[in-house]
Order: sequence, then structure tokens, then C-alpha cells
Amino acid sequence: MKRERGRPLAATNDAIFEAALELFSEHGFEATTMPMVAERVGIGRSTLFRRFPNTSAIMWYARAELTQEYASNLTAQPDGVDPVDGAFAAYRAIWTVRPELIESGRRMMRVIEGSGPESGIKWQAYSAWAELTHAFVLERTGLPEHNTTARAGAMAIWAAIWAGAVEFALSESDSIDEHLARARSAIEIRFAR
Repeated sequence: MKRERGRPLAATNDAIFEAALELFSEHGFEATTMPMVAERVGIGRSTLFRRFPNTSAIMWYARAELTQEYASNLTAQPDGVDPVDGAFAAYRAIWTVRPELIESGRRMMRVIEGSGPESGIKWQAYSAWAELTHAFVLERTGLPEHNTTARAGAMAIWAAIWAGAVEFALSESDSIDEHLARARSAIEIRFAR
């Protein structure tokens, strides 16, 4: 029987993500290196690099599914729903339908918020979901793509959702609902044509 070269694949992508998240929490996102992740997981560096090109890709591995869920939840909002309420409901639904993700989601938010202002990780997280929110606002209001009201409104919506999510991540609360409700009550947006 011919022996395969290199180390066997001993870790799933989920295990790599969990190990990296531990390291991000311990050392910070910017200070965590791919060799540190490979060592923690117990796989070779080349194996890790074949799966993920960098630590950002590991961080967004789990987030990609959540991003798709948020997009689907936005699309599923009933016709006529206020765009602000619809975006909040779409985000809340992720945590209501997928409670098993709450702890890892909190850990991710803590890592993101703990990274410095110069870190690109915070803006990667923020911008992808802000763009989904913007597309939802455009679709629901009928405003043109480059309309300032639509862009500013979408950014305000996402900023409020983000603030509620961060408050939840940093709290000991069991439910995100009160945090999102507080964030929702902080904004009032009128989409004028």
C-alpha cells in the first residue's frame, strides 16, 4: 500500500476556524499568524494555506454562511414592511433561527471590536453587510442606486444594527432582542424620493 505524502488532513475547516478564533481572542486578530493557527490545529502550514490563503479568510469562513442568511432574510421580508424594520427583522432572525451560532458570533464580534481602528477586519465585516442593507433599501424604496438618501439611510440602519450586535456580544445577556430594540429606537429614517 502506497503511503500518502505529508500529514493527514486531521482538521476540518470548522476546527481550523475554532482554533483561529481562540488565537484571535488570545492574541488579537492582527497578531495571529497562519503558522500559529497551523500549530494550534496540528496540521502543516502548507495544508492550512491550501485551505485558507490568510487569517482574514479563516475569520470569514463562518461569516459567509451568515452573510447569505442575512441576504435571504432580507429578501423574505414581506412587501410593504418598513426598510428599517425589515433589516432589523432579517438580522434578528439569524440569531433566533440559529441559536447554536450565538456563542461563536459573540466571540467573532469581540475579536472584530477588539481590533484597532486601523484593522481592515472591522471594515470588512461592516461593509459587506452594509452593502446588503443598501441593496435592500434600494429594492424596497425604488430609489436610484446613487441616491444619497438611500445610501445614508442604509448606512444608518446597518450602523444601528451593528451597535446592537456589539452591545449584545459584550454583554452577558441571553437574547439579542433587547439590544436590537434599543438600537432600533435610536434611529428614525424617512426615505424621500
